Amino acid sequence: MSIDRRKVIAGAAAAASASILAKPALAQGQPIKIIYPFAPGGGGDGVVRYLADQMRQAMNETVIVENRVGADGRIGVRAVTSAPPDGRTFLFSPFGPIVIHPSVYTNLPYNPLTDLVPVAQICTQEFALSTGPMTGAKNLKELETWLRANPDKAAFGSPGAGTIPHFSGVIFATAAKVELRHVPFRGSAPVLNDVVAGQIALGSTPAPDAAALHKAGQIRILATSGATRSAFTPDVPTYKEQGYDIVAEGWYSIHAPAHTPQAIVDKVGGILINAVKSPEGKEIMTRLGQSPTGRPGAELAAIQKRDYEYWVGPIKASGFKPTD
Repeated sequence: MSIDRRKVIAGAAAAASASILAKPALAQGQPIKIIYPFAPGGGGDGVVRYLADQMRQAMNETVIVENRVGADGRIGVRAVTSAPPDGRTFLFSPFGPIVIHPSVYTNLPYNPLTDLVPVAQICTQEFALSTGPMTGAKNLKELETWLRANPDKAAFGSPGAGTIPHFSGVIFATAAKVELRHVPFRGSAPVLNDVVAGQIALGSTPAPDAAALHKAGQIRILATSGATRSAFTPDVPTYKEQGYDIVAEGWYSIHAPAHTPQAIVDKVGGILINAVKSPEGKEIMTRLGQSPTGRPGAELAAIQKRDYEYWVGPIKASGFKPTD
């Protein structure tokens, strides 16, 4: 082999080696993946698909949504925490798996506070306390009177044990100093159906889930849990307005695996925040039952820590037993 030929081969090998080292952990051109740890359909799924489309346009890359369902969101979260931190995998999730799970599940294989990097808060959602013909209450004070007079019927339904609406009902019971039995359902719809039918005194659900029935006069939302009145039921006073020190909001967010480069976090966060705050984004998210916020990662980190500390108390007070 000639000296010149050896030089050519050596040079080609060095160039190939440098090229391999320069590439990220995932191959160039592989789609960016946003994992949503719940089933398709519903407001959250609609929001994430809008965000994926906005990222696709802004980054000129393929962006897909993957519904990785199971174990109350834990399977999807685990898939993100174990993914390479190369900017190709993100998590879109309600705040339950991010904030509540450490207090609910005893053997989480990850820590949401340290194994995920906050990218952006997308939107918030209030919770509603609704009643129907069983109580006939028109406000929380009337409800308190009825609950004390009817302790055998003092119960509230929620979309499931261990959900935020479950713990929201506990917060109200604690603030009002009344005994309330919790009845878990499978989703908001069956809860509200039983409230309409007078089969149960109260329903604790996300506010948008109850708004249509309230407007139709089939139930009455007695209070919403936000700092201000819900855009979906502006006629309903908040807990605070009625003298109860309760402010509790749910939210959706985007996170990335821990150690994702800050430049990637900032870039994606900026794209998402611009999308959320655009007139189109506001209209779409409001239609899907969410209140758009668009807060950057640093603010989301503080909110996440604050809410984690806030919900520990109601979870313990509920008597809910953490499970594996």
